[in-house]
Amino acid sequence: MTDQVRIIKLGRSGSRVTITLSNQEKPLIVSEETVHRHRLVDGIVITRSQLEQLRHESELFRCDGETARLLALREHSVGELRTKLKRKEFAGDVIANTIKRYRRQGLLDDARYAFKLSEKLAENRPCGRSYLIAHLQKKQIDRALAEQTAEMTLARHEESEQALRALDKRWRHFSQFELEVARNKAYNYLSRRGFSYDAARKAFEKLINQSKEDSDH
Repeated sequence: MTDQVRIIKLGRSGSRVTITLSNQEKPLIVSEETVHRHRLVDGIVITRSQLEQLRHESELFRCDGETARLLALREHSVGELRTKLKRKEFAGDVIANTIKRYRRQGLLDDARYAFKLSEKLAENRPCGRSYLIAHLQKKQIDRALAEQTAEMTLARHEESEQALRALDKRWRHFSQFELEVARNKAYNYLSRRGFSYDAARKAFEKLINQSKEDSDH
């Protein structure tokens, strides 16, 4: 009877059921639905093939639980979620099945997530196209979707106005320097934020003129 394994004990905690087995120290964690479907009770003997099926269902259940926990903390891209689940050493097919199910339910949506990220960045930390695309890609958004989202977002936020907002946040620092030094520092800063030279020039000139007007009064 070496191909048989005995269930020592079923322990319940909410929707989780812990299965203690005769052949391994680490118990399996499964759902109540799995217990009912396999008609599991204390003391019964299961075959090795049944055990493998229970192991697979246990991994699916735990992967689902980890996915729900991560998405409760914040929204994720598919790539971010896949990376985190791999770190937990879930099998590739288990991760793929879990992601497919959450996408089908509308709980994972890269387009929605990318749009929220880009709008938040445009509002709180104004930036240009290249910076926004790079930011989205760091969140493991596909390049094509990142570009599409950036175009859609920036179409609603005029670049020179965004550059002005970005520079205004740092103007107290830059305005301490001589004109040309301040200009170079401001242009370099806005370039790193992904703005074009023309947008940087317009933003700088507008703030310089405002500073002159303020000093004349």
